[in-house]
Amino acid sequence: MILQLSNDFAGSKVYMNLFKSLDNLHINQYVYVPVRSDNLIDKNKILFDSDNSKLIYSKVLSNYTRINYKLKIRRTLVDLVTKIPIAKVKVIHAHTWFSDGGLAYELHKKTGIPYIVTVRNTDLNLFFKYMLHLRDYGVKILNAASKIIFISTVYKERFLNLNYIKSKCSENLPQKCLVIPNGIDDFWLRNRSNKERNLHSPIKLLYVGNFSKNKNVMRLIQAVELLNNKGADFELTIVGEHGKQQKAIVDKIQGAREFRYLGKIDDKKALLKLFRESDLFTMPSHSETFGLVYIEALSQDTPIIYTINEGIDRFYDDFKIGEGVDSSSVTSISNGIKTICNNYKRYVFNNIDILKNHNWKEIAEVYNNLYQGTIK
Repeated sequence: MILQLSNDFAGSKVYMNLFKSLDNLHINQYVYVPVRSDNLIDKNKILFDSDNSKLIYSKVLSNYTRINYKLKIRRTLVDLVTKIPIAKVKVIHAHTWFSDGGLAYELHKKTGIPYIVTVRNTDLNLFFKYMLHLRDYGVKILNAASKIIFISTVYKERFLNLNYIKSKCSENLPQKCLVIPNGIDDFWLRNRSNKERNLHSPIKLLYVGNFSKNKNVMRLIQAVELLNNKGADFELTIVGEHGKQQKAIVDKIQGAREFRYLGKIDDKKALLKLFRESDLFTMPSHSETFGLVYIEALSQDTPIIYTINEGIDRFYDDFKIGEGVDSSSVTSISNGIKTICNNYKRYVFNNIDILKNHNWKEIAEVYNNLYQGTIK
């Protein structure tokens, strides 16, 4: 039995896809999902084929546990042992370093059950960076873990180069670290494109995502304005909703010829059509654990603008998939767009080779082998 600890399960379909793919391999799982509000219960709910697998939502968190980390760990530990038959658990997978990893570590101390931990964007860019009082505890979580997983190569490299990590963690830490990327929905695998790429007039750019400050859409808009003010002809289509900057962004582009705002689009066929019709996909996020939407764009043979040292950067150095930019610089973003367009025929990649790394079925096999190895 695998115990999956996923405090962010309700907020991302990534976990749902992984757990369902593991279920397809007949792997028994308990998925423990602590939540803060009733409206998150049953969100992203999956029905397991295995009768022995269970998805357990528990409203055990509060606004206070959001700011009191140690209380959060204590409260979830007490709650978890009342809801999970711990004696059946052979290995624990904590899907974040701090929020889930702390719970796995405390459970490991009580029971000796081995665990693996995944390090994500918020772990490095929020918990580790700003919550200095938790760093020593974070090191304890890492040292006791059997394996440490990263979704992207750049995050693994950044993590291992942190002076604090190098000075505090055990010497065998690098040997415990490995990279396992996320998968994408089978729809994109089944409908990959091999289109003949020629630039449109105007040149069509696409953004798909939310409007948080992190997604950096305002600078992307400014980069398009900069290019067009210099005589270029670009059109940016924006898809999405939610985020603190949504109103400001929609207000700014309203009535402008070079921008189209389509709102949120859930229909995959409609999104596929947009990816295929676009010349570039542009998402210069400040931070990104991986960014599955980049892979969706590449599945449709569309080059991408991404951020240097974040997400997909350096994952596909053997291919010319796009340009990395400095997310803090409008000039860098505009130069990246211009570089691709000026050399458009050079951005050639085999999306079959890329997509084989993002098949959930194959990724589930990798995790299964990892779980079995950890148990042994």
